[in-house]
Amino acid sequence: MKAAFYPFAFEHGFVRGKATSLFAPFRRIRGGVAHVFDIQWEKYGRPRFVINFGEAPSAGVTFQGELVPADKLEPFHCQLNGRLQRWRGGSLRTWFQLSRPWPETLRTLRWAYSPEEVVTQLMNCFAELETWWDNKQEGPHVNIWRRAG
Repeated sequence: MKAAFYPFAFEHGFVRGKATSLFAPFRRIRGGVAHVFDIQWEKYGRPRFVINFGEAPSAGVTFQGELVPADKLEPFHCQLNGRLQRWRGGSLRTWFQLSRPWPETLRTLRWAYSPEEVVTQLMNCFAELETWWDNKQEGPHVNIWRRAG
């Protein structure tokens, strides 16, 4: 992930923020808009993750009565936010991971993807996220949530 996806994100103008054991945040400013995403790792340490993302004004947002500047924004601060994942849905099976979906396992007779294959899937799906930031078009791997006020 660090060897392939991080440089990919940097090439797209993102700067990495301070990571925790579960989240690695990335941010960029384009015009008057801040694009943010984080890689959320599965909490029990299994090799699976999802991309949480959002968009907010580059001047920052007011969240729970506090001004959050663009360099501190997280996806949950954003009025419009969502997830990039293998397919839509709420279970952990929808997260990017080494395990193949059952139909694909039966078709290919391969139980798991290589780590490189998973990162390649993520980079291919990332184009849908860029499309969403550009024109708010939701692709098959993008789930959008809207936060109230």
